Amino acid sequence: MLKHVLFDNDGTIVDSEIIAVRATLSLLRNYGFRMGEEEYSRRFPGLLERDILAIIHREYGIQVADDYFEQLRALHITGFKRDLRAIAGMPAIFKNLKTPKSMVSNGSVGHVERCLRRVRLRHALDGQIFSAEQVERPKPHPDVFEYALEKLQLHPSETLVVEDSPTGVTAAKKAGLRVVGFLGAAHIFDGHEAHLLDCGADHIAADAKALGGLLEKYGAL
Repeated sequence: MLKHVLFDNDGTIVDSEIIAVRATLSLLRNYGFRMGEEEYSRRFPGLLERDILAIIHREYGIQVADDYFEQLRALHITGFKRDLRAIAGMPAIFKNLKTPKSMVSNGSVGHVERCLRRVRLRHALDGQIFSAEQVERPKPHPDVFEYALEKLQLHPSETLVVEDSPTGVTAAKKAGLRVVGFLGAAHIFDGHEAHLLDCGADHIAADAKALGGLLEKYGAL
């Protein structure tokens, strides 16, 4: 029996990943780094900014200023205030879900809070916000999902995860969870479905309508 749904935040509820991608690429251009949005999204889906920067430094030799992350945060804030939207169809699902729901994100608790408030969905969250900042290792490690299960006192068989990235799907599967791979965000490109299936996604939902139909079958809508 399904007792709880665990949603990722960025690229699943809010269409924020594309904003972050554009902010990062804009800033990195100042250091001579060039990469298209599609290639970047394919290379670094769901990873922490510090890990992405470490890979770029290692592979491309890019050196950034000491205040790089302060600059990036400022660009994120500006972009989110201007452009952040909920993914089409997701507010209705989030508000109407009969099963309790929580958020499980690599982003900070504060970030998830701000996103949900920005798209007017914070009041609809009847569960908790779990963040990689609360555990030792972020996704793709299972720590944050295992932490959520412990706090919610749930067995993996009683939960369903909705994730948009290979990183998130991998983490959830390592925790023994059933996962829906979600393709409804703006940063998703051709071939992403195959990546999510390769990581073990149990279902694929092309958009909110498909996700809604799946949740109905689980008795959650």
